[in-house]
Amino acid sequence: MLRPGRDLADEVLLARSSSGFPISQIASRRARLVSSPSPLVITRARARVRASAMVFLGVRYPTPASRRVATEYGASRGHNYPPEHVGATRACPPPPSPTPTPAPPPSSSPPSSSASPRPPSLRLPSVPYAVDRTFARVGSGEADFRRAKRLLREWGHFQLGWSEVDPATPVAEDARVCVCANVLGVWIRNPLRVVYLEDGIRPGGGERVLSDRFAFAHGCLDGHLLAGEEAFVLERRAEDDSVWYGVCAFSKPAHPLAAAGYPAVRFLQWKFGRDSCAAVKQGVARARGEEAREAKR
Repeated sequence: MLRPGRDLADEVLLARSSSGFPISQIASRRARLVSSPSPLVITRARARVRASAMVFLGVRYPTPASRRVATEYGASRGHNYPPEHVGATRACPPPPSPTPTPAPPPSSSPPSSSASPRPPSLRLPSVPYAVDRTFARVGSGEADFRRAKRLLREWGHFQLGWSEVDPATPVAEDARVCVCANVLGVWIRNPLRVVYLEDGIRPGGGERVLSDRFAFAHGCLDGHLLAGEEAFVLERRAEDDSVWYGVCAFSKPAHPLAAAGYPAVRFLQWKFGRDSCAAVKQGVARARGEEAREAKR
């Protein structure tokens, strides 16, 4: 039954928009329905709506239910970047070294076939990804590494005021993640999935000597404004016992909104890398201070 003051096209589009259909496409859908509001046209319009790209925007603070809608939609449709690129951030370049590492001497013998395979290269020249890499020293010693690792498991590196993740979200392979960001008063809910978790030193990790390492990455699902992957790396070096945290990512626009505002997107990515490193450094210092106060009691 039609409500007073609304025609059939209004009812169909309101039904779609109330379930999360992007408002930006309502006008064009309504024009098609008004011109020929037959059941067949309505059915085809609904099919086109389901096949169209969807993003999750709102002016209200995201509720647990709204975050779940985004992650369930993304999980049902899968990653929005090629399967062969999933996990490519395993090859994230290392943190900057305080001393240059001498090159290994050339070897005349062929490489052994039993050597550990190298991770896939992060350079993907065939795809126009933007690659970001931001690292910062956040502490020293085993205790600071432990504090930073606990903070990452609670998503403290995302609690930036303008960006956040529910701290209860598990850091585990295949776990669904909803990253919420507030941009000019609009809340964006981006669905992702954890694609790998590395807890400990990876065999065949290269010439760097590490005392400990913790890293994980999440990949963009359909419904995210961007396509790509982002890794969070925590390392403790054996040479000076320093603890480093960093963000390494590759991405490109996956929606017309991201393409239209790409300069702003790139600025926010730059800002996130630096804000995230600062949040981890401050979180480690804060935890260190709290533990010291507890020890004095």
